[in-house]
Amino acid sequence: MANIALDGLGANYQGTYASKILLEPMFRSDDIMRNYTVYPNVKYKQNLMLAPKLSGITALNTGCTTTNTCDPAGFTVAPKVITVSNVSVKQSQCWDEFKDQFIVESYKNGLNMPDLTGTQLAEVIINRVRHGIQSDVVRNMWAGNTAAAVADCTYTWADGLWKTMSAGGAINGTQMNEVTATGTAAGNLIAVGATIGASDAVALLTNVFDGASAELQQIPASEKRMFVTPNIYNAYYGALTSIAVGTNNGVDYGHSEAQSGVNYARLSFRGVELVPMYEWDVALTALTGADLPALFTCATAGIQATQGCIYAAKDNLIIGSNVTDPDTQLKMFYDEVSDNMYIRSNFTMGYQYGFNSLVNGACLV
Repeated sequence: MANIALDGLGANYQGTYASKILLEPMFRSDDIMRNYTVYPNVKYKQNLMLAPKLSGITALNTGCTTTNTCDPAGFTVAPKVITVSNVSVKQSQCWDEFKDQFIVESYKNGLNMPDLTGTQLAEVIINRVRHGIQSDVVRNMWAGNTAAAVADCTYTWADGLWKTMSAGGAINGTQMNEVTATGTAAGNLIAVGATIGASDAVALLTNVFDGASAELQQIPASEKRMFVTPNIYNAYYGALTSIAVGTNNGVDYGHSEAQSGVNYARLSFRGVELVPMYEWDVALTALTGADLPALFTCATAGIQATQGCIYAAKDNLIIGSNVTDPDTQLKMFYDEVSDNMYIRSNFTMGYQYGFNSLVNGACLV
């Protein structure tokens, strides 16, 4: 097994270097505990019993009868299944990868030299693995596809919400609704990470919000989320902070917010929190050809969209696992026989959604 941390410093150690290893920020869109419902202790499968709404059951009292003359239909309790997969992290690290580099100064002495426990390198490895698990769990919650032929095998251990929502006709058949852009170049609508016009971002959010079912609309705003591609989030922020000529105090607010950015990390639309999904851009870049999500395939416009929004109740988006927080199920230990450090994590993970009525979404075309 190859080392998880590799020597890319390029030259042998020749003196003093800065002692701190700088960590590149990881793509982590959101906190699974805040934005989804976690079902713990799921080791193989768990049946969800879905009870739909019941209405239209009142009628005129016609006297001493066991039923009303107006006897409406009841409701049907239907099952949905969360199937989890066994997921693992199996990595190793040998001390000799950095034996000629400055990092060796932090190694232990004598017989314990190969044991990296407590060293800066071990802390960096644990940090990278923990954040990598968090990123993979969220990315696969949406983009996972057990039938995908993508070269990156980490996409294939579970079916994510893009696939299950499409298969279940959650929004508009197999795809999302289409919102026609008027302020964005056509090429930017199919290019991952491209700039989006502010007016188009507002139009997309408005369409998704207004087009939601009455059931979704009546759920308290704090119990819902609008998941968006990063540049929809940025464009919406741009609309809020426009510093063009306006009226009243709008210009002053735009100037102030554009400079301070104090509200950038907590945007809302009509009270519903927006979540920028950085993993969506990663997934839409990695998935190609037949692996592209059908949910983003816009049949009317004839394009594979890359900019969209999914609006849902948090309780309707479900993670099944045998642990509460996967990134905490992690250990690193030293093996005296092989002189290697080993990093291990094991947990089950699967994804499902509940009712079609509690989700809505659209793409820009």
